[in-house]
Order: sequence, then structure tokens, then C-alpha cells
Amino acid sequence: MQPLLVVATVGDTVALYAPRTRVSIGRSAQCELEVQDPNVSRRHAELGADGDTVWVRDLGSSNGTFVNGQRIGADPVQLTPGVSLAVGQTPLTLDWGAAREPSQNTMVHAPLVQQASFAPAPTSVGLGGSSAPNPAQFPYRSQGANNNGVFLIALRQDTFANGEVLDGYVEYTAMDDETIDHIFIELVEHHADGARKGHVWDRMLIKQGPWKTQKGDVVPMPFSLRVPPGTSPSGRRVHWEIRGYVDIAWGSDIEAKSEIRMRNKDIERLRDALGHLDFRLAELDPAPLGQSFKGVFHPPANRVKQFGVTDVNISVQYLGTNLEVEFEVEKASWFRFDRATKAVFDLNQLRTAPVSEIAAHFDRTIDALMAS
Repeated sequence: MQPLLVVATVGDTVALYAPRTRVSIGRSAQCELEVQDPNVSRRHAELGADGDTVWVRDLGSSNGTFVNGQRIGADPVQLTPGVSLAVGQTPLTLDWGAAREPSQNTMVHAPLVQQASFAPAPTSVGLGGSSAPNPAQFPYRSQGANNNGVFLIALRQDTFANGEVLDGYVEYTAMDDETIDHIFIELVEHHADGARKGHVWDRMLIKQGPWKTQKGDVVPMPFSLRVPPGTSPSGRRVHWEIRGYVDIAWGSDIEAKSEIRMRNKDIERLRDALGHLDFRLAELDPAPLGQSFKGVFHPPANRVKQFGVTDVNISVQYLGTNLEVEFEVEKASWFRFDRATKAVFDLNQLRTAPVSEIAAHFDRTIDALMAS
């Protein structure tokens, strides 16, 4: 039987046959395709064939699986002749054998990965399959430099939100003949009460050396970083940056930073819901590393007059797939004790429910608290 696809890396080869098969890729000897690279996870990715459709999916790897230079997730993505495939920084050789273009009726498990808008890089240095990005698609740029070289960070945008994947590319330009040990990029949160150098939420090893560069070499490399689900939004006490390093052997390292703005869509929905009720909400101050927020809001004049309450404390806490919101009325002369109540939201429902529905729930909760 002729295989649909033969996949190869240094020292190992595996074939996919129709009509149905599964192949695991990773550093473990238990994987059908073993990749001896420390940047590849033990069980990194999975290839599959269903009929004449060939697909790949990531198995939660640290350094990602890439189709045409774009990082994919756990949902299967169809492969077709001509695409490139890499696990971490290791490119795989694809020999399509009997594979053909899928018919119109072929079942596809996920949308096709769009062809990356990259052209072949004008250099032989760097990653196998490295490509030169289209600058027009990455307008937000910053760089660091010294006598050894220039290190550029380029982004499609400068504002991101919790739970997103942040894609960009870096470019190293050699100003001299050097030996590079490694290049990495990281997502960093700086909080006024946090660590002095910030907290690293995600880091990607873009290229592991050592390798040699010559003066004038230009090496573009894509990257992806994951934004955590309960991020602290940018504000007076919090700022975010993309930080990258080129580690040069026996020379001065190069560092580059790119300031970005971070949003938290869940907190914004809570603020919108309270605003819908004419509550004036001060900034919700995040704790270092996010996940927990505290603030104060002021009820509208009619409720202040009705209940004699001027301030209500609010606390927000991420609890796995839920978001807990606690309201507390501080002690006043006519209260013997603080009054507090909690509302717990399923995050998926919170993110999809109309703001008016969330506001109505808050309205009932706050009224019950003040009147109790």
C-alpha cells in the first residue's frame, strides 16, 4: 500500500496510510516519530489521516507546532502538499507519496491555516524554513543594538487581551562575525507591588545555538506567546512589555523591549454592566500576577438616599473556569455588621451574555444586599 504521507526528521521516519491512522511526534521513545531535540516536548504533536485528509494538532507543547510558520493549537489543522511543518524549532520533511489535493466533499476538522505572508529569507543563516516577514503587517517595532548587532521586535498590534495568542517576529542583524548561543522572547508583567524585573508569563526559545553569523547576515524568526486568562490590564500600577535577548558567546548580549497595552475583557464586561446601572466604578486594582482585583463603586443618588450607603467595595477573583464577584457594604451607624454577598459566574457565559443581562443580575444582588 502506498502511503499518503511520509514524515522525516534527522534519524527517524514514519508513514501515514489511508484510510485511518494516528502518529505521535515527540522526544519520547514511545512516540512513533522520535525527535531528539531538547526544545521538543515528550509528546509534542499528533498527525492523523482520515480518508484522504491528513491533519496535525498540537498536544500542549511548550514551544509550539507550526504550519506555514503559524502556531496551531489542539484543534486538528489540515495539511496539503506544499505546506511546511515544524515542531518547536525542528522542521519536518514531508513526502506526499500518494497524497492528493482533498476533494470538495472532504471533511475538514478545522479551518485551513492561511498561507503565511512571508517570502524566502535572503540568507542561509538561522532556522530551517525561516522566512522574511512582510513589514507592512508588523507596524509596531522596537529594537536594541550594540556593536555586535541589532535585534528587532515587530508586532501586528500594540494592544492585546487575556487569553489571546500574541504573534510577532524578531529579526537579528549581525554587525560582526559572532557566535550566537541562543535567542529567546518573553511576555512580562510589571506591577508596582511585584518583582523588580517583572513577572515572566510566557517565554519562547526562538533558536538554540551555538551557530555562527557573518557581518551583514539578517535572520527573521516568528514567535508566539500565550497571554494568561486572568491578566491585569494596563493602568497606573501595571504595565506590560515584550522582552527579547540575543545571547552572544564571548560578547555583549543584545536586549530589546516593546511596550504593549493589555486589556482584560472580563473586567471590562463587569464595568460595563455596573455602568449600565449608573454605578460609578473606580479602577479595579489588580493584585500582582492578576487573578484578583479590588475596587470601590458609588451607587446612583437615588439608592444613596434610599439606603444611606455611599460606597460599596467590590472584589473579583478568578476561580478556574468561574469568576467570583463579591460586594461588601462597609459598616455604618445603622448597621451592626458589614453586609456582603457573592455572585459566581461561569466565564464562558459571562463572555457571551448580553451586558443588560449581567446588569440585571447585579441589580437584584445589590438591592438585596442593601435592603437586608
